[in-house]
Amino acid sequence: MHIRFALAAAFLIAGAPAVMAQTAPDAVAVDPTHHNVVLENAHVRVFEALGAPGARSPMHSHPPFVFVGMGRARLRLELPDGSRAIFDIHPGQVMWMEGAQHSWELLAGNAQVMGIEVKAAALGTARGTVTRPATDAVTVDPAHHHVVLENDHVRVYDVLASPGDRSPMHSHPPLVIVSHETARARLTLPDGSKTILDLHPGQVLWLENPVHSWELLSGQLRLTVVEPKAAMTR
Repeated sequence: MHIRFALAAAFLIAGAPAVMAQTAPDAVAVDPTHHNVVLENAHVRVFEALGAPGARSPMHSHPPFVFVGMGRARLRLELPDGSRAIFDIHPGQVMWMEGAQHSWELLAGNAQVMGIEVKAAALGTARGTVTRPATDAVTVDPAHHHVVLENDHVRVYDVLASPGDRSPMHSHPPLVIVSHETARARLTLPDGSKTILDLHPGQVLWLENPVHSWELLSGQLRLTVVEPKAAMTR
């Protein structure tokens, strides 16, 4: 981990206990110019944060969320106590943010971040340990599904594949998919029917308990998958 990134992450996390009350306005409410909701249901709210060099966002707060970096950028963050830190964003970066409250200025690059807010975490309810079936994607196909973060609220993993790669039949709990690349995959369902799935950078999908196998036909498959544990059937 880059030293500056580690320091900025510690800066954000260290500020969490002091701001759990989130006295600053919600990011989407106070700054819709840079924070836009792209998907919402009973379990998650997903926002996209976009900015060009020189963009500024006023003091705001976030409920607990998974931070997914899409672009490459450098921000200057400021906390309510006036302390500041440099925060570098890079594609594929994944972090769990809890009690975040800050303003920011974009110093370089073009910022693009997907934030997957977990509603159960905002309510203070934790699922913790879950029982997963033998058909779970990470168990069946660890070559393509790599867990990068797990806590009481979410499991997050990358899906990486090149043209011609195949994944055997497997299952998923309800999940959010964030695509980083352009790709075309052929999905096969348990009944043998097939469908084509086209993906593009920045695409966000919610899927309910999908079961399938897949073959990557073209492009590069690179997904960040967020499974909110509260959405799983007990």
